Formats: sequence, C-alpha cells, structure tokens
Amino acid sequence: MIIIWRGLGFLVAVIIFGCSLTANLLFNAKVGKGYYDHHKWPFAVSLIFSAAICWFLGNYLRKRSDRIVIDKKTGKEFVLNQSRHSLFFIPMHWWAPMLLVGAMILFAIEFLH
Repeated sequence: MIIIWRGLGFLVAVIIFGCSLTANLLFNAKVGKGYYDHHKWPFAVSLIFSAAICWFLGNYLRKRSDRIVIDKKTGKEFVLNQSRHSLFFIPMHWWAPMLLVGAMILFAIEFLH
C-alpha cells in the first residue's frame, strides 16, 4: 500500500496509531488484558482524541504563511508553501470529521449489537 502525503500530513496516521496504542495500553492495564481487543468503544474513544488532535494541529499548520526562498546558484526566487498538509489528498484538519464519523459508527456497532 502506498501512502501519499504532503507536508506533515503523514502525522494523521501517526496520531491515530499513537492514540489507539495509548488507549490499548491504558484499557488493558485498568480493566484487564484483552479488553481493548474484545470491545470496539475504546478504539472509538481513541478516534475521538485523534480527531481533536488532527483538527487543532491541522488548523494551526494551515495558518502558517509561505516562505520565499532564493536559490544561491541561480539567484531565482521560489515560494515554499508551508500551509498544505494532507494525507491521501485530504487536508489534515478534514480528517477530524471523518474520524468522528468512524467513532460514531463504532459506538453504534458496540452498543446496538
């Protein structure tokens, strides 16, 4: 599988992995070994935390301004865009609503099943 990102967009995957790993360790330590694996709602909680981090970090990074850089050899100016951060062509801050929808689906599956 090829992962396509721009800027710091890869952090979406890192954030989701980090939050789910933290939730796994916490729930298994507090409730009992294997709890995280047998229930969907702890992963849904980790997705909610991931969504919050992606939203705030994505909005912060989106507000960064462009930098104008001069190439020493040619003397030409070019613009470095520092405000575009996406994963699979989806901007980082737009991952938050998708993660929330995923969390709601997991809650529904867990509690309606």
